[in-house]
Parts: sequence; structure tokens; C-alpha cells
Amino acid sequence: MDKYRIDSHKLLYHVSRVNDWLDGKLIYPIYIEISPAGGCNHRCIFCALDFMSYQKRYLDTAVLKERLSEMGHLGLKSILLGGEGEPLMHRQIADIINHAKNCGVDVALTTNAVLLKESLADKILGDMEWMKVSIGAATKETYAKIHKTKDDDFNKVIKNLSRAVKIKQENGYKCTLGMQILLLPENRHEVILLAEIARDIGMDYLVVKPYSHHPQSKTNRYKGIKYNKDMDLSDALSKLTTKDFSVIFRRHTMKKWDKNIRGYKRCFGHI
Repeated sequence: MDKYRIDSHKLLYHVSRVNDWLDGKLIYPIYIEISPAGGCNHRCIFCALDFMSYQKRYLDTAVLKERLSEMGHLGLKSILLGGEGEPLMHRQIADIINHAKNCGVDVALTTNAVLLKESLADKILGDMEWMKVSIGAATKETYAKIHKTKDDDFNKVIKNLSRAVKIKQENGYKCTLGMQILLLPENRHEVILLAEIARDIGMDYLVVKPYSHHPQSKTNRYKGIKYNKDMDLSDALSKLTTKDFSVIFRRHTMKKWDKNIRGYKRCFGHI
């Protein structure tokens, strides 16, 4: 069971805000995503945002903090720091996270975790609701091929996450720590091993998700990928779920991808 509702949505927690929207009232966003950094330290073979050219642009910390204060006052509930680049490349990322929490805004982070040093984890884990780490393999060799980086980065990530779990446990932080793997032909054989690694180092969950093609992406390598032959992985992975660790296999999303089903005609996120 996906207790984190990753393959669903959380609008049921905000009924009054949804009702106001249905009544035609002007409402403030519940949730936003911000990209604090445009650059990235990896060049993943599946990257949907390769068209943005990984430019080393960073949001101005003072301006962002001012806007976060304003948004928190106006009713923003949560923020995800991730987006077009690697957020941990922003040198003031800890200050940004701490400030957002002080503004009453719940903070989440998506990252590849290579730069999640112990000193940084100490500063941010207490002020975050969750952190999800993108990791494309369970061995350093496959990881290096998929992330197009040095194979030692895999060892760094596992070490960094092991320390993050320890910091969380020692301090009683509530931050949910998860991993996410994009299911590809190149890593299918390592998904179960990655789940075992995630469970053994104390992560809360592993998400196995399908590829999603961005219409502007330069990469067309996986545009025609199908997942009908991967459904057996779901049963094998479910056996690794414990009371403290969940494997979330996004079966329904994969089936929608295979059938090219979507409940809308136009995505305004690409405008």
C-alpha cells in the first residue's frame, strides 16, 4: 500500500481550498515547485530537461527568501525544491530551506544526493518533510552509465544517505527519506537489488516509476518505451516491503503510459 500517496494526489487534505476554487474564488496556491539551481552535476541519459542546457544559474537568495516570506503569509502550504537542476548545487540551499520552514511552509527536496555532506544534512533534515533521491542503478558501474558520471558517485550517495538516516534517527526528525528509480531497460535487472540496499540502510521507501517524455526534450531514446513486460517486478518487490520500508511500484502510471492515456488535452506546465 502506498501510504505516501505518491501515485495519487493530496487534494483531499485541502477540501476548503478546492471548494473555493470550484466556487470561482481567487485562491492562493497550496503547493509550488521551485528550481533554485539551473546547473547539474550529472548528465543522466533519460533527462527530460536536457533542452535547458544545464546552465549554471542560481536564484538570488535574498529575493527568494523575501518571496517565501510573502508566500507563507498568503497561504502557501508546501514547497518542493528541485526542478531543472541539482538543488544542492545552490550554495545557500540550507539557508533557503531553514527560512522556508520558519515561514510556516513545509519543505521537500529532490536531489541526486552526491553533495549531501554530513554538515549539510545536519542543517536541513530537521526542517524538511521529505527528501527523495534519484538513483538510477544499484551498482556503481550501471550508475555511472545511466547518470553519466564517475562510478564513485554511487558510493558517495549510499554513504550520504546512510549518514542522513543516522542523523534523522539520532535527532528524532520526522523527515521521510526515499529513493526513486526510473525504470529503464538498462537498470531493470538491478531494481530488486536497489530495493534491498534502500531497505538495509534505513530508507523509508523506494519508488519505481516509468519514464515520461517531455515534448521539448532532446532525448528520444525512451520515447517509445513500454512497460507491459515489467509488471512481474511488482510482485517480487512487494515481498521486500516491511513495517518500516515500502516499495512503491507505479503500476497504474506505467499502464497509462503504455496506453498513452491522460485526462487532459493540454499541459500548461510546458508553457
